[in-house]
Amino acid sequence: MNVVMKWFCLIVLAVLVGCAQTQTVTKALTEPGERVALTPELKRLYEEVASNAGMVRSLDGYADIYLKTPKRSNKAYCTVQLQRSRNARLIVTAGILGWPVADLLIRPDSLFVNDMLNNRMLVGRNTGENMGKIIGLDAGAGHLTETLFGIADLPEPVKDIQSVRQGGGYVSFTVKSGNGSKELVVDPLSSVLAGISYFDHSGRKSVEFRFADYQSQQGTDGAALRVPREIDMILYRADDPEGSRSLKIVYDERVINPPDLTISFKRPRKAKTVNLDDVERLPWL
Repeated sequence: MNVVMKWFCLIVLAVLVGCAQTQTVTKALTEPGERVALTPELKRLYEEVASNAGMVRSLDGYADIYLKTPKRSNKAYCTVQLQRSRNARLIVTAGILGWPVADLLIRPDSLFVNDMLNNRMLVGRNTGENMGKIIGLDAGAGHLTETLFGIADLPEPVKDIQSVRQGGGYVSFTVKSGNGSKELVVDPLSSVLAGISYFDHSGRKSVEFRFADYQSQQGTDGAALRVPREIDMILYRADDPEGSRSLKIVYDERVINPPDLTISFKRPRKAKTVNLDDVERLPWL
């Protein structure tokens, strides 16, 4: 990319970012308040939701991404490719002309970013801090993948359920998970996950997901699936208990479980290689 084209792209991107429409976060769920016994029916509901979550193995689609922090609210357009528990690729484009500005490969242990605006190749570990430089939010690979899929990973068996609450049209399962716990909010009529929150060992909420606008889709393997079109991720910090940092994904179109999905990422030959640990943040979000 020559100098003139580079500066033209930067100016267009700056204008588009400044004028980008923002998207509000999906309405907060009314959490069930009355504690109830774990009946056989509720056990089956939990197992059905967990089973449905495991049916999405890969995805290929297009989405709008909305970022909101105390300092900025921006929007980007992305091509999204995902292989569950393996790799993810995001191609970020700017504005109505659809110019690619970044190509990202996200692996469970590493990150590769082709920063096309600055002709550099960023390489680093997949850490929350480095992920924050890319997407604007300090989130690890697991949480990011769950957000983009719209279906959380629910490996915990029924025996790990600590409590159940019911009311307001929802059922809430609190489940022991790792060094903390998860709270799953389920719509019992449709057997879909409406939200999930993660808590640390001290009971403080660290991240919350909200899922909305569920659509029935048929995977290429013939399986009938219900997947949310809108996914919100809200981060909570000790100095930010209200969760003012969020990332929203709204899919325009996608194919679930495509049979021949191959994620190909080519490193630019002449780009300068930079350690992602040495970069403050990237310009497209």
